[in-house]
Amino acid sequence: MWETLRRAGWRGSLYYLWWDASSPVNLTLSALKLGVGLLAHWEAHKAKAKQVGLDYAYPLLSALPEKQITLMGFSLGARVAYYIMRGWPQTADRRLKDVILLSGAVRRQADKNWSLHVENITGKLVNIYNEDDLVLAYVFKVPSLNRSPCGIKPIKEFHPRIENLNATHLIGSGERSYEAYLPYLEFLLDQKLDWKSRSGRLN
Repeated sequence: MWETLRRAGWRGSLYYLWWDASSPVNLTLSALKLGVGLLAHWEAHKAKAKQVGLDYAYPLLSALPEKQITLMGFSLGARVAYYIMRGWPQTADRRLKDVILLSGAVRRQADKNWSLHVENITGKLVNIYNEDDLVLAYVFKVPSLNRSPCGIKPIKEFHPRIENLNATHLIGSGERSYEAYLPYLEFLLDQKLDWKSRSGRLN
């Protein structure tokens, strides 16, 4: 990941947020053990991702020396990034630059107020999605009454700072992990961000 971001033009600091997550792949592999509890288990981790983004992330980020921050998250990590953006204080002395979502586990509908919350950033919200992500489609859409996440379709709101990138032809339905994006991430980011012509900070 670090090497890919450097090749994409990032020249700032790099930080990794570890939190107690559960990937959809691991959840699917555990389906026989969990049975009908699989979806409830996934919903619990979705709720935890929301809490991390709203309640815990900003105090951590505000302790960093960088004054400008970019976020990138995969799956539930993208959900954390969305809620960090949503809860970012207007009076903060640090600014959110870009937010990059990979296979995001966040509903793409307008009731998520994407256009309102994207005003908390100064750069772009880049949603990179894969229509063939069958795991995300199953564990997200079934308990969400068939409402789809932004990880498999474009965000359903127009805003000049919201960019949707379809990576289906690159990623397909193969292994579901952030590593699957790495061979193409530099190309995808180069389409929408100008990292190679500026420097900044990534957290």
